[in-house]
Amino acid sequence: MNRWNVVLGVFFCVLHPVFAQINSDNSEWMNYLENLADEENADEEALSDLFDELSYLADNPYNIQTVTKEELEKLPFLNALQIENLLYYIYKYAPIVDIHELKNVEELDIQTIHYLLPFLYVGEMPERSSENRKNLLKSLKYSKQEVILRSNRCIQEKSGYTEKKYWGDPYYLRLRYGFSLSDKIQFGINGEKDAGEPLWNAHNKVFDFLTYNLQFKNLGFLENLHIGNYRLSFGEGLVLNTNFSMGKTVDVVSIAQKSVGFQRHLSNNESQYFNGVAGTVRYKSFKINLFYSYRNLDASSDSASISSFTTDGYHRTYNELLKRKTANVETFGGNLQWQKNNFSIGITGVYFHFCGKNMNPDWKPYNHFYLRGTEHFNAGLNYKYQWKKHLFQGETAMDNAGKIATVNHIQLKPASFLDWMFSFRHYDKAYNALYAKGFSESTAIQNETGFYTGIKIQLPHTLELAAYWDIFRFPWLKFEVNTPSSGNDALLQLKYNPRYNQQLVLRYRYKEKQKDVSEYEQQRWRLQWLFDASKVLKFKSQADFNIYSAEAKTSRGWSLNQSISYLPIKKLQFDVALGYFQTDDWDTRISVYEKNILYAFSFPTYYGQGLRYALLCKWQINKQLAFYFKCGSSHSFDREIVGSAWEAIEGNAKTDVFGLLKYRF
Repeated sequence: MNRWNVVLGVFFCVLHPVFAQINSDNSEWMNYLENLADEENADEEALSDLFDELSYLADNPYNIQTVTKEELEKLPFLNALQIENLLYYIYKYAPIVDIHELKNVEELDIQTIHYLLPFLYVGEMPERSSENRKNLLKSLKYSKQEVILRSNRCIQEKSGYTEKKYWGDPYYLRLRYGFSLSDKIQFGINGEKDAGEPLWNAHNKVFDFLTYNLQFKNLGFLENLHIGNYRLSFGEGLVLNTNFSMGKTVDVVSIAQKSVGFQRHLSNNESQYFNGVAGTVRYKSFKINLFYSYRNLDASSDSASISSFTTDGYHRTYNELLKRKTANVETFGGNLQWQKNNFSIGITGVYFHFCGKNMNPDWKPYNHFYLRGTEHFNAGLNYKYQWKKHLFQGETAMDNAGKIATVNHIQLKPASFLDWMFSFRHYDKAYNALYAKGFSESTAIQNETGFYTGIKIQLPHTLELAAYWDIFRFPWLKFEVNTPSSGNDALLQLKYNPRYNQQLVLRYRYKEKQKDVSEYEQQRWRLQWLFDASKVLKFKSQADFNIYSAEAKTSRGWSLNQSISYLPIKKLQFDVALGYFQTDDWDTRISVYEKNILYAFSFPTYYGQGLRYALLCKWQINKQLAFYFKCGSSHSFDREIVGSAWEAIEGNAKTDVFGLLKYRF
């Protein structure tokens, strides 16, 4: 195929005047997730977890009559003001008779409402608690169960198999079972085997990774109880957070962390969770959260010390198996929260130890202040105050060495068309918290000071302007940066909705940062058109352009992408995607969100020169049974080996096939 014919073909599609209606089907929230994924250092593991959780919630929506603050906080596109206003509206006007009443909720714009629709439904008002308990056992016949079987593999053979380095077969396998009884009891179990891992050996039987969770909810004063595997998040995440952290996105005024408390863990993330028991008790204005966990973790360690934890979860080779469950961590802690009217305050504490081993990373100048020792604890104070439409919230934390981390946000709404966010953070270079995850430029809550401001303005003629500017400084060394350093990160986005079914987005992002001994600048442009031609046909066109500038070079990269969704009948849907890319090097790589099967996140990275295409099919066979199939392939024009190390493929193509069966009864 002539590559320039391909380029012109894709370019023709992109220039076609197509735009997007904001629709209310179950895929609309994926557009929000795509915006979250549009980051240079996007945490794909965390995004995959979030996709997994939102896939489940969209399939099992909340009754709007009984939805709680904690449940709404699981939805990342809702900010604190929107949640408060939504709960107030439900309280004041209950029972809600039509889901479209959401348009009357103050602060909920049309875009956010359409993100929200798949996660709520209008159900009946709940019975009185005494009647509810009496009928709980009788409601067994109304229980819901779900079984999901998923598999995928790469068609081409990787060198790990040809060289006999991988001990298992090239198939990925996942089995998931879920049971729910009313809103009182939920149980789930999830088993997973990665491609390359053996199906049956001395270390595992069928599944290399197995997780389960049993949850009881709303049983008198006991708000919830988790037994098994769970995640948690309190305050701004400076002490405890194993959930998704927002970070800097195009949702420029929603950077504050949501304190969602305890949450079940049934995803494929093999590191960011706890194992044990956790519960929440509510008494008047107080809420007490307590937990205990004991876990065997993968690590590079010996009988006396741990040098580093391994978080990818792979056990395909001999060396990977040597790290399997070689470190034990015992953890316990809790959170006490008090809320009165528009003010809340909470205290979080956690203690953990490594069961006799010493945490001792191999010393390098940049990791001089990393976590070390046999035991550790953290404590933090989180706070929130809302005055009219303005909000102040934050957290200040301390570790056992007395080092401080603090982050504070002020969200203002001086006019109905204007939202403005200010944020300041300071994380001491020696602050350590094993389970911390919050708002920052780097991945660790350590060695960083920064000021952030974001603004969103609703302009006339259905225009929306969003922008942020973040200034940050690292007072100590970092990996590949041998001096204290600083940087800037800025974003500007203009969104235009000329008609109800059209949308045009223009985005520019600039980053200046230090790497090695020199500074670099990165500029990224994105132009996106969306168009809902009808209820059965939707288009999305996208063009990306990157420039990377350093002392020794200036490199560029660009891509054109076109996707089409087609629903010929109600039970059948097809999604087709085609993209052409050309980048000078890895620094100008482009990552593009791509629709995938249920509970699977796809975020292919374009590097070099080539073509990407994908086909996704969803078939709702009947009310109980659904089938998903996807085939995605990348073809490189500038290389004869794709991938590296044991993932290398001889040839210029890589093709992956996915399949999933879902049965509900």
